[in-house]
Amino acid sequence: MRPVAARPLSPPPRGLVLASPSTPWRTVGRMVGLVILLYLIATPVTFIFVGLLDGNFDLQPGPANPWMSLTGALCSLPLVALVLYLRRPRLTHVILAEAANGGQHVHQLPGETVLQTPWPTLLRHHLIRRSPPLDLPRPGPLAALFLGAVGVMVFVLVPLGAVQAVGAQVIVFLLLLIPAWLIGFSIPVFIWWAVSSEVLKLQTDRRQGEAMLIAGMLSTFPALVINSLLFPMGLAAVGITGLAMTEALTVTVSAPVGEEICKFLAVLSLRGMIDSSRRGLQVGFTVGLGFAMLENLQYILLSLVAEPTVAAFSYGFTSVIRGIGSIPGHAVWTGLGGYALGCMQAKHAHHAEKAASSSATWGLFNAQTGQALATATSAWVVQREAWTRRVASSFGPAPPRVVVPALLVGIAGHALWNGSTVVLDAWLADASAVTQFVAFVGWMVFLVVLVLQAGRRLFAAALMDAESLRGTF
Repeated sequence: MRPVAARPLSPPPRGLVLASPSTPWRTVGRMVGLVILLYLIATPVTFIFVGLLDGNFDLQPGPANPWMSLTGALCSLPLVALVLYLRRPRLTHVILAEAANGGQHVHQLPGETVLQTPWPTLLRHHLIRRSPPLDLPRPGPLAALFLGAVGVMVFVLVPLGAVQAVGAQVIVFLLLLIPAWLIGFSIPVFIWWAVSSEVLKLQTDRRQGEAMLIAGMLSTFPALVINSLLFPMGLAAVGITGLAMTEALTVTVSAPVGEEICKFLAVLSLRGMIDSSRRGLQVGFTVGLGFAMLENLQYILLSLVAEPTVAAFSYGFTSVIRGIGSIPGHAVWTGLGGYALGCMQAKHAHHAEKAASSSATWGLFNAQTGQALATATSAWVVQREAWTRRVASSFGPAPPRVVVPALLVGIAGHALWNGSTVVLDAWLADASAVTQFVAFVGWMVFLVVLVLQAGRRLFAAALMDAESLRGTF
């Protein structure tokens, strides 16, 4: 029998279930690669604005330097194109052959392929956007990798400082530098991302999760222009030109205000995903993690650019403090705005949910055994009650449910973190090194505890909102 003509594409049937191999570490690799690309893009993009606003670097408006802007644009374009290529939508071609009276035994498939069936079948085929569930490694292995890498780096660099052969120092240091840098700036972000995903238990596909993280990374671009160009130019315009004062005001005023506004605008750009306070918290928290990831890349890199013994202490201290404090701090401060936006969206979301772009459901399976796996949203089901009890047992005032107060609280928290360290440095300028170290570590511990407790209270509010909607809390 001659093959029949190929049938046209049709919408996928409801209830179609598709499988995707579980590759949790692939998400980690993709995001690390993207953040490095965006970091490389940030500098030429900044020079575009410098060339337009302050071509001679004197912090006074003008003159414009079009060649600087053009060079920045030309240097950034190939990297931007690469990012867009990596983020292109992926499609899956699904072909269904169903037994039916009056069907065909032979079907022409796209290309030169022919399908022959032993019984009469009707053939349908569909193009479906590939959107498997967000698949992240478990927090335990991630934490073990992070702590192990930091420990190895510290204990190798300390004795390396006593090595007299400069060549041996350079070789060993370079061999350790790249993996230590990659692990130090990225893994803490994935730990908090995995924990927040497990606590919130929301159905999220990989493309949505990556979009949240990337939006946070992109929000660093306008924040960088504000902190490094616009705010110093504004200070110079009112007569504040001292380097120390400019740096202090940038850290305590420009960074909290500019960065939190930029991050919230990134959350706002994803408002189409937000239909509840819990989803708003997820989006805001993940956007904050994306911002912290790109920012952390710079801090960890700078901590390693020193003599080995100094780098050992600087790298270990910076990695741990930022991993348990600054990174969740950014996430919590932005999560406040996301949570409030979710509360607002939920009030207007009594209409039916928007229809999904595809009625296909994706699941994960083990590529080696072929067994179906629990998705990221259904993993740790046994521990769900324990997580809810632990988070909901937190104390403190309820987070604001209105956007502007929530944004102001986030700015205040960020300003407290940055400003208090600046004040502490100035206050202890004449104290002994031991006093400075003890005071600084003690204050950082207090700030970390404050951030973590604020995060617990925020997640408790979102979980209680979800439970109250189901009438079971």
